[in-house]
Amino acid sequence: MKMLSGRRTKNALLAGISWFGHFRKHIDKINVFPVPDGDTGKNMYHAFQAAQKELEAVPGKTAAEVSWAAARGALMGGRGCSGMILSGFFSGFAEGVGDKKALSAHDLALAFQVGCLRARERIDHPVEGTILTVGEAAARHALDEADKSKNLIDVIVSAWKGAEAALRNTPEQLKILKENHVVDAGGMGLVYFLEGMVRFNFRQSLNSAAALALAPGRHAKIMSRSRQTITFKYCTEFIVRGEGLTRQALQEVLQPLGIELMIASAESGIYKVHVHTKKPEMVLKKAAQLGTISWQKVDDMEKQHQHARQELAE
Repeated sequence: MKMLSGRRTKNALLAGISWFGHFRKHIDKINVFPVPDGDTGKNMYHAFQAAQKELEAVPGKTAAEVSWAAARGALMGGRGCSGMILSGFFSGFAEGVGDKKALSAHDLALAFQVGCLRARERIDHPVEGTILTVGEAAARHALDEADKSKNLIDVIVSAWKGAEAALRNTPEQLKILKENHVVDAGGMGLVYFLEGMVRFNFRQSLNSAAALALAPGRHAKIMSRSRQTITFKYCTEFIVRGEGLTRQALQEVLQPLGIELMIASAESGIYKVHVHTKKPEMVLKKAAQLGTISWQKVDDMEKQHQHARQELAE
């Protein structure tokens, strides 16, 4: 296959989302980074489900229309660090696709590259051994394959295999993963998404029976999660709108108030913000001074961590 039509792009993305859905609870169970709150699978699932909703509703049939629809959905639906990073992948992928009606092997590899670049830009202090590392390995292998072959299926398979190899190596890059005998949860989610795209192209089953036949243990062994103290324990997210509002203005105000700050925009003057903080009320107050908050969510990650530990102990 030398060209990926808009319709096939859409179906491949939907297949990846569907396949991921079978494994999201397992992904939650191995989530120990950046905080062990056991919700990486859930947060990625929110982003994927919102992307799916936009994909199913998109009237257009070009690769560009399909890719931008997925990007819009993922941005609005993404939750937590993993969801925000995933929405960055989708946004960058759409940017890489541009206005193309269909994709060649090299077009697809380039879209993967731009997706990784935009995902990394979402994070103030990127860490290796995470979903970023896994995604970049996928993009690198896709580009290497595109330089050798015009077959799109070969490129997708190469991306998946590159991601899977990088995932297995994440405990060697990130100490907390090695201590808990797990791979990176977000990276695992991305591997399953790419595997779903591969299965679609080979016309393999995507149902739950097929998923159950594949032991999640091929990627990670679930261990008892150790007790950890979470200093910036409130995961605070919101959408803020304001005429003339800029990413820089939000950064300057919010950066001193926490860590894991991520700011994304779907259109001018509208931003989705994620930050881990000790004082969520102060974060929201400062943001409200810059614009109008239309949606907000605050999660106590310490309580989520305790709940996740109890589930593993049962």
